[in-house]
Amino acid sequence: MRLLTREDLRAWIAADVARYELGSGAALWVGLLRTPQARWQVRLRLTEFAANQPRGAWRALGALLRWRLQVRAMHLGYTIPVNVVGPGLKLPHWGTVVISAQARVGPGCTIHPGVSIGLHHGRAPTLGARVYVGPGAKVFGALHVGEGAVIGANAVVTSDVEAGASVVGIPARPLDARATR
Repeated sequence: MRLLTREDLRAWIAADVARYELGSGAALWVGLLRTPQARWQVRLRLTEFAANQPRGAWRALGALLRWRLQVRAMHLGYTIPVNVVGPGLKLPHWGTVVISAQARVGPGCTIHPGVSIGLHHGRAPTLGARVYVGPGAKVFGALHVGEGAVIGANAVVTSDVEAGASVVGIPARPLDARATR
């Protein structure tokens, strides 16, 4: 998941901004001004693009952009490294979101505040496409969360989640299995 061409950059920024339903034209610019998460994601994509370029002026610009990204991330509560998240990420609210540099987040995911996606004894999770992660959820270990899965609020995921499944609880279990108890 690396932005290498300008076409990639345009497509990924368009996918990110589209998730916030800001409109187009002048409404888009007003929406970006009012939505700090979307502005931060544009910065993230520009930083990723610069950081992935071969040596030269882009690399120096990449270092400056990474510093600016981290400064803004501290204000919003994000710890999301470059080259970890696919296009179309949506962060509905600003607040603490921590993602490990070893984790991988697929395209079209929604991540709410208070979420940790990270390491457990040196292993990191992989989230598939269009995964919804509810507020306060924790995802730890070398596990895979399938495409279209839903992780409920405050769930602690420590094992694989099937595609399309909804998991809740501590430890997280499929919603259907929990309802029968």
